[in-house]
Amino acid sequence: MPLTPEQEWIIAACGLIAHADGELSNGESDQVLAMLDESMSLEEHERWLALLADRPALTRLFHELPPPLPAFTEPLLEQAWTMALADGHASESELRELERIAAELGIAAGELAGWRRQWTDHAVELAEHTAGFAAILIHHDGTIDPEEETGLRELLARLPLAPSRRDQLAEQLLAHAPALDHVGARLAALPRERRLTVLRSLAPLVAASSRPDLGREFFLDLARSAAISAEQAGRLLGPA
Repeated sequence: MPLTPEQEWIIAACGLIAHADGELSNGESDQVLAMLDESMSLEEHERWLALLADRPALTRLFHELPPPLPAFTEPLLEQAWTMALADGHASESELRELERIAAELGIAAGELAGWRRQWTDHAVELAEHTAGFAAILIHHDGTIDPEEETGLRELLARLPLAPSRRDQLAEQLLAHAPALDHVGARLAALPRERRLTVLRSLAPLVAASSRPDLGREFFLDLARSAAISAEQAGRLLGPA
């Protein structure tokens, strides 16, 4: 299925943000493509991966795309900012790249700064939700293995949280998980893209479990409660 113009803008903008710190990693390429809520053919997936790895080609695409619809400009830039926060914080080079992209789209620096404050608040709130679900997942089989603890700490390190808050959450969540019904209602109330972001962050913890079958079952149940199809959730998890 061909990508929509809006999806091409997401790939171009997020790809340029990912390149801002230097060479794009394979993981970053996959993360950009994972932000698109559509199933790509293998051929299309490989074509876009190759484009993402080629910064000059990506820059040409950015300049060749027709201007996005005004209503799409803010969501597009928020996706790009989410990419910048993917490793826990945005670097100066990523911020400069976001400002450059915004200026190309006619967004003033002051307006962008106001948007970024809102987006960062949303990202921190989402990080708290994600950490809670991660704790439920690793506690699900009754034990926490070293791999699961490592996975949780690595996840927390990638979330846009203050170091002191990460340490506090690690101690709290390794000791006990929050009640599922408490955080489940929060997940269901989030916009669809944020629900997918939470699930995408949790997927690697399933493989780290000593009982990945139980982890996978829990993950699929969680996706179902979040109104995410089993097919979409399966793509996030990968092969069983």
